[in-house]
Amino acid sequence: MAVKSNRSERLLQLKGNVFWYRQGVPKAVHKLIGGPKFLTINLLTSDVARAKSKRDEIEAVTRVQFRDIEAGRRVELELLGQPLGKQRDRLSPTERGVVTREAWIDAKDNGDEEELSLIIDAAEAEASSLRPARRKAFEDAMLGRVRADYHVDAYLSTAGLTSKTASERQGLIRMFADWCERSKQSLADVDRRLAGRYMNAVLDDLHPATQRKRLTALRQYWIYLARRGHVSLPVGEAMTSGWPWNDQRVVKRATRVERGAKPQRERSFTDAEIGKLLNTTFPLASDWEDLMKDALLVSLYSGMRQGEIMTLWVEEVVFSDGKMLFDIQQGKTEAAARKVPVHSELVDIIKRRTLGKGPQSLVFHELTGSQNPPDKYGKRFKRWREAVGVSDMQANTRRSLVNFHSARRWFTTKARHAGVSKETIGDVVGHKPDKRDITFGVYTQGASVEQLVACVEAVRLTTTSKS
Repeated sequence: MAVKSNRSERLLQLKGNVFWYRQGVPKAVHKLIGGPKFLTINLLTSDVARAKSKRDEIEAVTRVQFRDIEAGRRVELELLGQPLGKQRDRLSPTERGVVTREAWIDAKDNGDEEELSLIIDAAEAEASSLRPARRKAFEDAMLGRVRADYHVDAYLSTAGLTSKTASERQGLIRMFADWCERSKQSLADVDRRLAGRYMNAVLDDLHPATQRKRLTALRQYWIYLARRGHVSLPVGEAMTSGWPWNDQRVVKRATRVERGAKPQRERSFTDAEIGKLLNTTFPLASDWEDLMKDALLVSLYSGMRQGEIMTLWVEEVVFSDGKMLFDIQQGKTEAAARKVPVHSELVDIIKRRTLGKGPQSLVFHELTGSQNPPDKYGKRFKRWREAVGVSDMQANTRRSLVNFHSARRWFTTKARHAGVSKETIGDVVGHKPDKRDITFGVYTQGASVEQLVACVEAVRLTTTSKS
C-alpha cells in the first residue's frame, strides 16, 4: 500500500535564494558503487515551480539508474553530488543536450544574440569532442529528437495514479512510442496529423472502451508535456486540451436494436454461476483454492472491489461496539475510503486469515511480494471462471460480460432486492452520493453502523449457489 508524502517540496532544500536537489542513495546502490550517500545538485533557480519541475526530471533519471545498478546493468551514476554547472562532464549526452537546449531557448526568447552565439559555440565544441554515437545523442537532444515516451517516468511520478493504472498508462504510452520509432518519428514530430495516422493504423478498429483508455493515457501525458514545456502547442490550443489527441476519436452511432436482442452490458453473476465457482472441483493448483474462493466470498458478501480486497492489511480489520469491520483506507475514488461490516458468513474466514499476523501483513498473504496483487489475482480468477464454464462472450464484446466485478454487482442487486435504500447500498460499496440530491448528497453524514450491518446481512447466498 503506497504511502504518499504530505511534503510538496520533498527532495528540495532552499539555500540562500536558490533551490538544491538532495536525494539519498539507496543502501543497496551505495554498497555496489560507493561514493557519496546523497546526491546534491544546485537547481540554479529560486522559483519553486521551476525547482519542482527540475526535481521531477532528475528523480525520474535517478530512479532508472538506481534500478539498473541493482540489476547489474550499470556500474556508476551519471548524476553525482555536485552543482549542476560543475558536473556537466558527468551527465549523459542526452542530459547535457537538454541543459544546453534550455539555455539556448532562454537566450533566443530574450533576444540576447551575444549569449546565443556563446551557447552555440560551446555546444558545437562539446559535440565535436564526443564519440560518434554519443555525438548523435547530443545532437538529437539539442533538436528535441527523443522518443515519444522520454518523459513518461517523470509524468507518472507526478500523476497520482494507482500502481495498476500507472503501469497500464506506461505500457500504452510506450506502445505509441514504439510505433513512432518504427516510423522514424520522435517526440518533436508528433502533431495532429501523426496522431491521426496512429488512430487510423492502430486505434480505429479497437473496441470503443479500449480506444477511450488508450486516448486517455496519451491525452493526459501530452497535457503534462505541454505544462512542462516539452512540447509546443499551436496558437489557440489550451494546455489542458490534450492536443493533438483531443477530438481524435470518431464516435460510432449505435446500431439498431431488434426484438429479442440481448443487452451488451456487463452484468452480475447468477446464483447458478456462483454455485459453479464455489462447488465445482477446483481446476487450478490446489494451493490457490483458499485464496480464490475466500476472496470471491468477501466480494459477494461486502461488494468490495478486487483491488480493495487484495491490498487489505490486517490492521484494517477493526472492531467497533463488538462488530468486526473492514476499515478501507484507500481505493479507486474518494468515496472508497469507508467502513464495511464483516458479514457473519465471513467472520471465521477473516479470523483465520488475520491470526498471528503483523498489522501491515496482507489478509490475503498468498500475494505478498507481488508487484500488483489485484492483477495477479484477476488473471487467475479468469482462468478459474473459464475452466468451470462461467463466461458470457457476446458478439462485438472484448471480454466476457461476467468477471470478478460481477460479484460486486451481485451484492448490490441482492441488497436492492432485500429493500435496502440506494443511499445505504452506496455507503457500503463506496459510491459517492449525487450532490444534486441536496438532502442525501450534501446534508447527511451517511448511514449509521446499524444500517450498514443490516444492509450487509440482508445479502444471502441461495441454496442453489451453496450446494
